[in-house]
Amino acid sequence: WAGNDVFKEAGATIISGDLTREFMSRRSRRQRAFLRSRGFAIPDQDPALPDKTLDEKMTLQLGSLPLDILFLGQAETDDAMAVYLPTEKCVISGDTLMTGSFPILGQPVMSEGLSDDRLWIKALQKMKALSPERIIPGHGPLGGIPEIDFFIGLQTYFLDHVIPLAEEGKSVQEIIQIIESNLPEKYASLPQVWGTPRYAVLRILKNITGWQEMKPSALPKVDPEILEIPLSELEDQPLSYIRASEFFEKENRIDLALGIINEGCQRHPKEPSLWVARGKLHMKGSRIAGSVLERADFFVEVCRSAEKALELDAHYAPALILYGSYHAMGAFRNGDDPTEAMELLRRALKLAMDPSEEAKAHFFLGICYRALELEEEARACFKKALELDPSYAPPRMAMLSDEEMLRVPELFTSGKRPF
Repeated sequence: WAGNDVFKEAGATIISGDLTREFMSRRSRRQRAFLRSRGFAIPDQDPALPDKTLDEKMTLQLGSLPLDILFLGQAETDDAMAVYLPTEKCVISGDTLMTGSFPILGQPVMSEGLSDDRLWIKALQKMKALSPERIIPGHGPLGGIPEIDFFIGLQTYFLDHVIPLAEEGKSVQEIIQIIESNLPEKYASLPQVWGTPRYAVLRILKNITGWQEMKPSALPKVDPEILEIPLSELEDQPLSYIRASEFFEKENRIDLALGIINEGCQRHPKEPSLWVARGKLHMKGSRIAGSVLERADFFVEVCRSAEKALELDAHYAPALILYGSYHAMGAFRNGDDPTEAMELLRRALKLAMDPSEEAKAHFFLGICYRALELEEEARACFKKALELDPSYAPPRMAMLSDEEMLRVPELFTSGKRPF
């Protein structure tokens, strides 16, 4: 988002397609809202606009190296661009081609991406016509012509199977269930990082009804009759709901666990410990989500739970640690500013709490220091966390060397523990 400004200040000339410049001017507020909803720290300032634009093609000469900037047409976005190095037979494709994992087939907040007009496939065919020997994709490892063919096949499969089901009048959930249950192994076995088969279905159906109206939540729901069985045996006390939800979470029944803790929050809405337990449960539950985008449904509930607990008691240490840990990991993974996380965690450390909770606060404060590349301060926090709770594994893992980290899977599979 802010990369344009960095390069502009360094004296670079920013080049884009005509459509890209138009979209940047028109969509920045909406794009900012989307990225922030996914946990990214996005500045209020709009990115620097391009200095030059092109319609179809622009050729540049970098020393002895010629390169062509090409407008491919409509792909993940309507302004798909690529860079072609003819002497190297190499294409830098952007997100028009993705390899190595299940692709995300369109921007969820925009009316663009894979659709029944098959324009994305035409853009891929245009890229293929360049006969590249190597393709640097927007996501995934180095590709080539076989990866283009595979991607075209995947898109064609979903279009050929989803559209007829929609025309038959099947519901969204019915279509998702049919597609996921009958997906060929070559597509079903793809790792899910950003995109998922479910999102591919929704992307195509966007043409018919609209994304927001039909997007099912990634949060698992439990049958009310099944939920009533454990609820009928619980004492109506906050701790009972917390313990029951923790039990079912360990049994990999996150649907039951969420149903129980939500019921507890409804019956005892002014009990901050329940809201913190709800937030922690959604944090753990995010691990079952198929993609980064679907985890956002869980992360939204983590924030809501933490904010509700702090609204009830601004000095409730577990709530400060929950919210601080969420922001700390965002800072570490996304390069966000860890200031808010550090403030929350320092507020918590001024309060009385169990050693295990205090250990977590020190650990996540260490994560913030590591995000700032202050390694000495980070390791001091990790050591303090271990002093408070020697059984707490994350700080011990955080202090392993690169060589030791590489050996962790080997130690687990050999029956030993790395700590």
